[in-house]
Amino acid sequence: MIPPGILDDIHQDPFLAYMHPQVIQFDCYLDWISRMTINIKGIRYNPDIPGDLMPVDEDIGYITRWSKKYDNRILEKLYNWKYHYLENPDQVPRFTMMVTYTGAHASPRSPGKKGLRHMAYLAKFHEAHRKGRNLIRKYIDPRINLSVLEGHPESGYVHSHDLYFLDFMPSQHDQDTIMHHWTDTLGMGSQERGIQLGIREPRDFKEIQSLIAYPMAYLGKSSIGDLTEWTKYDAVFNTCLWLSPKHPLKGGIGHQVRAFQPSRALSSIMAHRTEERGYIHIETTMRDMMTSSEPAILYRCPDYKQNIQNYDNLVGEETL
Repeated sequence: MIPPGILDDIHQDPFLAYMHPQVIQFDCYLDWISRMTINIKGIRYNPDIPGDLMPVDEDIGYITRWSKKYDNRILEKLYNWKYHYLENPDQVPRFTMMVTYTGAHASPRSPGKKGLRHMAYLAKFHEAHRKGRNLIRKYIDPRINLSVLEGHPESGYVHSHDLYFLDFMPSQHDQDTIMHHWTDTLGMGSQERGIQLGIREPRDFKEIQSLIAYPMAYLGKSSIGDLTEWTKYDAVFNTCLWLSPKHPLKGGIGHQVRAFQPSRALSSIMAHRTEERGYIHIETTMRDMMTSSEPAILYRCPDYKQNIQNYDNLVGEETL
């Protein structure tokens, strides 16, 4: 899946070569999920019309953080966010705050510079980022916020762009506290390079709309559909995300690191609006399209025998 040229570049790069085995494992994983398909069986019914039943049999791809469909889902969520403010103009925030977090680490530009390697740095950054966001909740309490992680284009090390929608201007004291906490308390680098904090007062909805669109710029080069646009640093960064939930003894940090992190309030706004119809989920299976092996059963409903019989009857009626 990952272009061979990128794998060769990583193997030959003195700064990245130690990550080559892990990137190969990640590449095998991408190849595996590209072959997987998920089958869903169920019955959709209209609660208001007795007897209005329809069998559901759908094959969908194995969707992960690196699937093209994932980007499409994120785009849909961003549109829902945009339309929320169009429908509720009174909720458009008075201020926006963007915080960019990064830190000190090893660099290919300075081979002699000491610093943490990618996974060790990811573990440190993940914990510091969690504490930094918690501090902002303590001092500012923004309900609507979004954090997007990105790999540095010249090293693959993680950094984040955090967007906050606010109803009041944070005091200078609070802003200084946020910055000093990151650089001094958490030891993530200097204020010149470790953190950037900017506050704007949007003039109109168009400015809010442009802010809502910004996450796609960071997420665009992280799906299987965009592999041809990846650099060797993109491959290393995404390998780190893939490894993150694994146990440290297996190369991870023991915590799943998500590149797209909306707050609960924002998640509710972004939630997909669906038509209110009943649905009985009967079974979910997974199979490898490149083999003839039996599908693996991922889920079966409690009354499976009765529901699958009803499903088969509906399918038989449709074929008559």
